[in-house]
Amino acid sequence: MIYKQTMRRQKGIALVISLVMLLLMTILSVSSMKSTILEEKMAGNYKNRNTAFQAGESGLRAGEFYLANTVVLPLFDGSSAGLYQPTTTGNSRWNSVDWTSGTEVITYVGSLSNVAANPKYIIEELEPVDEGGGSLEVGTALENRYYRITSRAVGNTDTSIVMLQSTYKR
Repeated sequence: MIYKQTMRRQKGIALVISLVMLLLMTILSVSSMKSTILEEKMAGNYKNRNTAFQAGESGLRAGEFYLANTVVLPLFDGSSAGLYQPTTTGNSRWNSVDWTSGTEVITYVGSLSNVAANPKYIIEELEPVDEGGGSLEVGTALENRYYRITSRAVGNTDTSIVMLQSTYKR
């Protein structure tokens, strides 16, 4: 008889507590999964950007190699793809070039892995700079030419775009 009375007093509180605990554990699990997915996307984006940066460096090196190994440079008047004078309007040449066309830019011809497209670059001939002093034999100041190389590259996808510039003295 005593056993029947204690059974009637129980209201199922253990079931309610266990369901609440299960709900809390589910919420924690879902939240940690969202955090893990976000971190995975961030790591993928970082890798993609790093790949684009390295491809952009390859484009810069190709432009510098061109300037170093071309004995007689052509005119930098835009008649050759990717070889320009700086604009006189104050706008940046690299900002006004159509990077998707093959006629206004030079495409890197080397082999790169894990990039959506090979990098492209332009070379601008900057104003000559007279160096201080002069030659004892000739008596005139030396004139150095400077060139700005701008490279645009993408990583594993077309959405990660990196633009790099370097100045080359010849």
